[in-house]
Amino acid sequence: MSQTLSFNRVSDWLFWLEQQHPNHEIDMGLDRISQVSKRLLKDAPIAKQVITVAGTNGKGSTVAFLTSILEQAGLSYASLTSPHFIHFNERIQFQGKPVNDAALCASFERVNKARYDSNGLATQLTYFEFNALLAFDLMQRANIDVAVLEIGLGGRLDAVNLIDADVAIVTSIAIDHVDWLGDNIDLIGREKAGIFRAHKPAIVGAVADAVDCPSSVVEYAQQINAQCFQNGIDFKVENNIWTNPQGLVIELPQSNLPPMNMAAVVQAVNCISFDIKPCDIISGLDKARLIGRFQRLQWQDKQVILDVAHNPHAAKNLAATLAFEACEGKTIAVLAMLGDKDYKKVIEALKDSFDVWMLATSEGVRGLSGQVLAQQVASNGVSANQMAVFNTPREAFVDALKIASVNDRIIVFGSFVTVGEILTLTQAK
Repeated sequence: MSQTLSFNRVSDWLFWLEQQHPNHEIDMGLDRISQVSKRLLKDAPIAKQVITVAGTNGKGSTVAFLTSILEQAGLSYASLTSPHFIHFNERIQFQGKPVNDAALCASFERVNKARYDSNGLATQLTYFEFNALLAFDLMQRANIDVAVLEIGLGGRLDAVNLIDADVAIVTSIAIDHVDWLGDNIDLIGREKAGIFRAHKPAIVGAVADAVDCPSSVVEYAQQINAQCFQNGIDFKVENNIWTNPQGLVIELPQSNLPPMNMAAVVQAVNCISFDIKPCDIISGLDKARLIGRFQRLQWQDKQVILDVAHNPHAAKNLAATLAFEACEGKTIAVLAMLGDKDYKKVIEALKDSFDVWMLATSEGVRGLSGQVLAQQVASNGVSANQMAVFNTPREAFVDALKIASVNDRIIVFGSFVTVGEILTLTQAK
């Protein structure tokens, strides 16, 4: 591999990167990325302030709330999230807009060059480490006020945790990625809490003593002497009113996004060094929008809702939202999932939510067969005439459109890949 490798198209860089790591394999640890980072970033900060977000569910909405508030406050900001829906550029955004191709290609070249030491030996990086370094490089060069970084997997050993956060948020915790994070919620919580730093604000987003708030998160914050702020204790929300012991009162707007994450975000923005007015917080929370999280579309005169729910906790939230919102007609599921997700419990959580199930095979080595999904749906008491199996999510969606009336609603869910495929179809010119 060449130290001076250069491509003018993002697609060429991605093809090259994927050839190095064809399965996007997970190889956690900070040793490799640390070596390259020292050559790339020269130990200089990537922003004046950094906010890092970890958790099993709620990371995306937390980032959306944060960046919307920063926008209203007139600050310069950037965000790193993953995965993307359609274009890789979506992962790295400045002022809410994906990085452009030219800047991304130039960054690819710099990161690749930084992999080589003085002896010409290259450090091998995973897809996710390369992704993180691209973001750090671009953010540092933009001289932004605030960088908002979403942890991809876990916390302690995730590539993003290379950067010391000024404020760190851990959202709700659930069982997921057990092969890498542990097989119980306390172990997983401890891994997520690894983003906390000594003497810096550590925000615990899940409400104290709730099942999605393991004690290990707070215990680690206390162990390292972080400034721990816990939902329900150091700040709280009652009747949509956020308060803290210092007497600050903020009325939260109504939103389909989780109020628990709103509460954590309000605490976080009150911990950074920039003075953000309450009116900017309220306006930012109200204007926050998030792709693929109960996202509503009107497509071919049909009601469509896109949701990336892919684990039991998110599925329960989706079921509750669907039950709360009245629907005059049928509710039709378009479901495709990855094989390493707990599809059995996802289906169990939503077994009473749908009148019709359109089940599809998800593409790729991690994809789950639509037939397997159908067997699981049937085992939850759904009759054969209430379901159909398709080769792709697109085929399932197109058929759902055909059978849906104007009063029905179509819910597309199961993974970022599934939602991304339907977004690609609906956004095609």
